[in-house]
Amino acid sequence: VKIGTVTRYGVVTQDGKGEAVQGLVLGLAGANAQQVVEGVRKKLDELQPTLPQGVQLDVFYDRASLVTKAVGAVSAALLEATVLVIVLLGLFLGNIRAAVTVALVLPLAALITFILMRGFGMSANLMSLGGLAIAIGMLLDAAVVVVENIVQRLATDPTAGKLPRLHTVYRAVREVAVPVTSGILIIITVFLPLLTLQDLEGKFFVPVALTIVFALAGSLLLSLTVIPVLASYLLREVKHEDPWLPRKLLALYEPALAWGMRRQGVVVGVAVAMLVGAGVVYTQVGKTFMPTMDEGDLIVGIEKLPSVSLEQSAALDLKIHQALMKAIPEVTGIVARAGSDEIGLDPMGLNQTDTYLQLKPRDEWRMKSKEALLDEIRKVLDPMPGISYSFTQPIEMRVSEMIIGVRGDLAVKIFGPDLDKLNAYA
Repeated sequence: VKIGTVTRYGVVTQDGKGEAVQGLVLGLAGANAQQVVEGVRKKLDELQPTLPQGVQLDVFYDRASLVTKAVGAVSAALLEATVLVIVLLGLFLGNIRAAVTVALVLPLAALITFILMRGFGMSANLMSLGGLAIAIGMLLDAAVVVVENIVQRLATDPTAGKLPRLHTVYRAVREVAVPVTSGILIIITVFLPLLTLQDLEGKFFVPVALTIVFALAGSLLLSLTVIPVLASYLLREVKHEDPWLPRKLLALYEPALAWGMRRQGVVVGVAVAMLVGAGVVYTQVGKTFMPTMDEGDLIVGIEKLPSVSLEQSAALDLKIHQALMKAIPEVTGIVARAGSDEIGLDPMGLNQTDTYLQLKPRDEWRMKSKEALLDEIRKVLDPMPGISYSFTQPIEMRVSEMIIGVRGDLAVKIFGPDLDKLNAYA
C-alpha cells in the first residue's frame, strides 16, 4: 500500500483569482429546504474556527434565499388582496361591521388550511401558497351570502325583535345553507381532477389543488358555524338598504338588461361570436410548461474546444471571470466548475463549464431589465475565441434536465453510424 494521486476530472475556479474547492449539500427527499439550510449554516459556523489559517468557507448559492423571497412575495400578495377585499366588501355591503365579519374568514380559513397542510405533510412553498392566493377571492363567496342574508333578516324580519337574536341568525343561515354548500362543493369538484396528476406535473399542481380544496372547505365550515356567531355579536343595530355603489350599478344594469331581453337574438349572436373568437385566440397563444421565474442569479454555460486540457480550461475560465467582473459591476462574484466532480454526480467534459454569477439586488443595477444585463455579458463573451455560451438559472437548469434531459428549452438529437457526418450536421 502506498500513497498515490487520483486523476482529476474537474476544476473549480472563483472570482478570477484561482482555484477553489466546491461543496454541494443534498437535502433528503421531502426535507424542508429552509430547515436544512439553517442547519448547514450553523454547522459551517462551528467548522470555520477549526480550519487552517487562510482557509475560509463561503456560501455562494443558497436556495433558501429564493424560497424566502418567493414566499414573501406570495405572502405580500395575500395581504394586499385581504385589504382590497375588505374595502370592496365595505363598498358593496354598505356596513363596515358586516364587511369585517366576512373578512374574518380569510385569516381563519388560512389557519385551517395550514393545519390541514401540516397534517398531510405539505410545506408552505411557492406552489401551495400560490394555491391559497388563487382561492382568496373564492373564500368569501359563502360568507358574503350568509352575512348578507343575516343583515337582511335582522333588518326586515317582523319577528326579529320578538325572537332571540341567535334564533333569527339561525333561520337566516338555514335559508342559504343548501345553495351555499352546493356552490362551494361544485368549485371544489372542479379542482379534484388535478389530484390525479402524476410525475412532474403532479409535483407542481397537486399542492395547488390541495391547498385550494383545504381553503374552500375551511371557508364553508366557517361560514356555517363561526361567522353566524360573530355576526350575532357584531351586527347589533342593522338597517338594510342598498349601499350607494350597488344602487348606481343597478341604475346602469337595469336598462342594459331590458335592452338585452328585447333583443335576445343579438345577445346570443354576440355571445357565440365571443366564444368562437376566444377559441381562435387560444390557438394563437404560446404555450409552455412553466413560466420563467427570475431567480436572482445567473448561470452561463461555457462550451470550449473538445481537446482542451484541464489546465487550459481553468485558465480560460479565470480569464472569463476577470473580464466579466471588470466590465459588469452588477456581477459581485463568480464560481465556475469545469468537468466532473469526484463522485460523478453531475458529469461534464473538461470543455464544459457552469459559470455561476452572483448578482447585485435588482434595484442596484444600472440597467432596467435582465435582458439588458445579458446583452452586456454578450458584449464581453462574443470577442473571446474558441467558446460558445448559453444562459440559464440554477433551478431552471435542473428542471430542464428533468424534463428533456438537457439544460435548455430545446434539444435536437442527431443519430447515425458516421461520427464525422454527425459532427458536420451538428
